[in-house]
Amino acid sequence: SATAKGKGNPVLIVGSSTGRDGIHGATFASEEISEASEDKRPSVQVGDPFAEKLLLEATLEAIGTGAVVGLQDMGAAGLTSSTSEMSARGIEKTGSGGIDIDLDLVPAREKGMTAYELMLSESQERMLIVAEKGREQEIIDVYRKWDVSAVVIGQVTDDNMLRVRQHGTVMAEIPAESLVLGGGGFTGGVYEIGA
Repeated sequence: SATAKGKGNPVLIVGSSTGRDGIHGATFASEEISEASEDKRPSVQVGDPFAEKLLLEATLEAIGTGAVVGLQDMGAAGLTSSTSEMSARGIEKTGSGGIDIDLDLVPAREKGMTAYELMLSESQERMLIVAEKGREQEIIDVYRKWDVSAVVIGQVTDDNMLRVRQHGTVMAEIPAESLVLGGGGFTGGVYEIGA
């Protein structure tokens, strides 16, 4: 299930590295394409069917280890939606939850990406996984076997907050449930992340 629960359980990002593609993709999709819109091409996500197949196979094998507590793919709003939605489901199911992540650990395709860009990127072929504490290496090894990246970027908390760090600074701290409706869907709202 797409749930973050179990204080201290590690949170991993698996799959492709994160780039600037897909940021404001929903807005871009509504615009008329012209020469003037050429500079907004990073709004377009570029899929890779081969990478998707490897991610799928590795994920099925990782689930088979029994070490996966929860997982969710990264669609609209990338890390923002997956971390907040998984946290909210954990709170709904257990009464407490939250996620604390460090963006310095997120594999990035481009240098100098801001917290805002890393959190909203819609780069394809990525998933967020919560693993059982002490078993994260099993999951990393499965992904490595399939030549797919798997990196611990944070942990589950019990303070009901979504906390985002970068360069040793807390860039965003917000009640996890405030970004979702009824524990279910992303509101579409954007909170300012860092300066």
